Amino acid sequence: MPIMQPGLAGLRMNRYAALLLLVTCVAAASPSPAPLPDAATIVRRSASAWQGLSSYQVPVTISAHVRVAILSLPVRMTGTQYYQAPNRQALHLDNPPSFARGLGDTLSTMGTPQTWLQDYTIVSPSIQQRKRHTAYVLTGTPKRPSRVKTMTLWFSTATYAIENVNFAYTNGAMLQVTFQHHHVSQYHLPLVATVTAKFPSYSGDATIAYGAYQLNQPVPASVFSQH
Repeated sequence: MPIMQPGLAGLRMNRYAALLLLVTCVAAASPSPAPLPDAATIVRRSASAWQGLSSYQVPVTISAHVRVAILSLPVRMTGTQYYQAPNRQALHLDNPPSFARGLGDTLSTMGTPQTWLQDYTIVSPSIQQRKRHTAYVLTGTPKRPSRVKTMTLWFSTATYAIENVNFAYTNGAMLQVTFQHHHVSQYHLPLVATVTAKFPSYSGDATIAYGAYQLNQPVPASVFSQH
């Protein structure tokens, strides 16, 4: 008896079946993406990077253009930034012009990861693709009456270091700060920060260069009394 050869239609069906089986096996073997950590976990992991850091002080150099009314004035200032755990910050500028003092006061009141969960209701995070990495994006609203309308935070998904902090204010003002980090001991502390500010009395752009950090040294309480 002659051997029957499969028809063309049968060959096609066999190929389709094999292809479907291959796709199904690959899909089953592919790991599902890990769920995003919640907002509280992200902020706490960022705060834990500073575990053991009780204080620091660091010299800063600020190059800025400040716009007041119709004038745009170049400003170069030096000063010292102070931190005392968990949430005390102060940026003291050396003899700043009067129109630039607001910048230092504003940067001194941004808060820290140690206290953001106490001060803000933060919604579920999203992920944003950046130039060469990804970042968690969190948005918070104040729990108590505040000049701040919303705060938006960007954290590195790899290190949980703070990359950006943006504030929108109830009067339409805004503050945007972007950080570049380096390792100081085991901590991710700023090397450079770029600032864009727009407030009713002034606006401006600034670059802050941070010098050598002094870690866990006593900081006089008086440096925080002005803020």
